[in-house]
Amino acid sequence: MIRSSYPNREEWLRARGAGIGASDAAAILEISPWVSKTQLWEEKTGRRKPKDLSGNPAVQRGIREEPIIREQFIQDHPEFLVDYHEFDILSLKRKPFINATLDGELLYMGPADKTRGLEPGMPGVLEIKTGSYSTQKYLAAWTGTVVPEFYFSQVCQQLLVTGWEFAWVQAKLFRTDAEYSRGGNNFHLPKLYEKSFFISRQDPAVLKSLPVIEDAHTEFWACVTENRMPWSTIR
Repeated sequence: MIRSSYPNREEWLRARGAGIGASDAAAILEISPWVSKTQLWEEKTGRRKPKDLSGNPAVQRGIREEPIIREQFIQDHPEFLVDYHEFDILSLKRKPFINATLDGELLYMGPADKTRGLEPGMPGVLEIKTGSYSTQKYLAAWTGTVVPEFYFSQVCQQLLVTGWEFAWVQAKLFRTDAEYSRGGNNFHLPKLYEKSFFISRQDPAVLKSLPVIEDAHTEFWACVTENRMPWSTIR
């Protein structure tokens, strides 16, 4: 792993744009509900400007909530040492265009945990998610036993880059009140929903995903550097 540190957000953003971040993984794998592989390629090759989400209320809330959630995690889990480097980019040494910036770096200092496969001194990733839901359908994506697939790919890329042993995903979701045309509303849904997920590097789904992500990113980045449109299953 290569660690590069930047003095401010502007320089970090510029460096981040010159590689593939973990949040790009879902687009490249064509499982992102927001960005297609072609759109991402257009952004990386300068054909399209990335959408400016800085004024988006959900993005602003995420910026406000992230340090609160991280501090709460520290209070709730004294068995972990937590470090945070806001403007660091971690890169896969053999393919430095594959990157990740973490919401937290964990070091497990508790006793051996056979259930989770944790041993003292094991390093891991903290990923913080904030979001919103207005219907049961959107909330249901978070109520299962596994992370939604478009975020699972992000975590797998973080584990690929770092080589670390586990990831902890801490999610905090807010209800967006909605009125419906037939006079209904969504007030029956909880105002706040919090959920955590533990993901081991040894999980078969993770082990299967790591080479898939590396191969897909290698092909995508070749398309960027060679200025040729990537093949897509979506037409």
